Amino acid sequence: MFFLDEDFRFTRIAGSLADWLDRDPETLVGEPVTTIVAPSDVGALRTALARVAESQTSQTIASHFVVSGDRLPVDIELSPVASEASLGTIVGTVFRETVAGDRPPSQLVQLRNFIELLDDAAVVYELSDGDPVVRSVNAAFEETFGFQARYVVGQSLNDYIVPAAHTEEATRFDERVDEGNVTTELVRRKTANGVQQFAYRGLPIEHEDGRRYGLAIYADMTENQQARQHLQVLHRVLRHNVRNELTVIFGMAERILDDGASEEIREAAARILDSAEGLASVSEKARMAEDILGDPPSDTIVEVGSATTDVVADARARWPEASIETDIETPLPVSTGLEIRDALENLVENAITHNTGAPTVRVTARAETPIHASTRETGQNVTITVEDDGPGIPDHEQAVIFEGANITQLKHGSGLGLWVVRWIVESADGAVSYSREDGWTTITLRLPLATGLDDAQGSEQANTDSL
Repeated sequence: MFFLDEDFRFTRIAGSLADWLDRDPETLVGEPVTTIVAPSDVGALRTALARVAESQTSQTIASHFVVSGDRLPVDIELSPVASEASLGTIVGTVFRETVAGDRPPSQLVQLRNFIELLDDAAVVYELSDGDPVVRSVNAAFEETFGFQARYVVGQSLNDYIVPAAHTEEATRFDERVDEGNVTTELVRRKTANGVQQFAYRGLPIEHEDGRRYGLAIYADMTENQQARQHLQVLHRVLRHNVRNELTVIFGMAERILDDGASEEIREAAARILDSAEGLASVSEKARMAEDILGDPPSDTIVEVGSATTDVVADARARWPEASIETDIETPLPVSTGLEIRDALENLVENAITHNTGAPTVRVTARAETPIHASTRETGQNVTITVEDDGPGIPDHEQAVIFEGANITQLKHGSGLGLWVVRWIVESADGAVSYSREDGWTTITLRLPLATGLDDAQGSEQANTDSL
């Protein structure tokens, strides 16, 4: 992009364009715009500039840049700038041309303008006998794949970036786009630095002349994939070692207790067992977190009202000293997969075990219609709350988990159960919130209802009991 004054001289030019011209942007300021095009195109450029200035309407011309002796085809779109703007009177946008003599439709010129704004690599191509022929690429494509526009424009996209082993896959994606379907997949594609993984999105674009075009966007996933693999290896190695060492610790501590040693030694052994059990609990939550992060979200529909009731029943059997009050509606179908039970178990366990006195816990689950929804048939949620009269979540934990504070504030393995809850709920397009008021801590889960509430009214029942 560039700006021109009333004499058609540069007032500002984008660094990316100046780099492509192999010029310093500062040295171009004050120079006539005609200095950047081939001599044979100067007349057409002047005519277009005059039309923009006189009619205050946009003009697009086909032209050429001359860089290192090569003639590079481009489109130059010229538009008037509002009089109050201080950058200049005309703004110009440069698009890499298709094939010499083959003017693209204005729709594609607009599309090129769009892809230049994308941070991800993007390609506009025409499907010619099923083959994706490149018509334009953005700067992010050149940087990501390492292929300059001058070489790939007019060529088959698949010939440049598709590994031989993935040819059939790429052909299948092209056929989907040709049929008018949007395609989203994880793919492996060739770059100048080797094969890398990308999140691919293919979108069909049909022009009024019947020609079929496509837009391909590639988000580089290589770093994310590598980081995920590194974490998986670390988790598995650490959990394996922790499990093995804990087996030894449990065995030796129990032997000390059984051998009838002094009371002081028996107390020390009991503390060892308590600490080992705590470490085993953290290890189990880490396994649960790894499973959640490593697998794609499940779309299994779970009746969360019954699941909540079952979790409460298990908790009552495990901690009979706790008072657990419930107000649970059924049915409450949500698309969370069976992992939602893990989230509920974590919340109820935290509410009970982190209370130094005789804990009281309140668990509710009901359907609700947010105030922004226009009818009861739209925008419905399942809201689950777990309240307790304990000391609350430490500030450093709740700030990291619920308020977006820097993760470096998280201490040791604390709060891992709440992280598991958050990840499970967010994977189901839900949300988790925290509040502390009048000595009560409340964790609220909101999940989209899988079906309309009215469909379930016939079998809905309220189950309210208190102990």
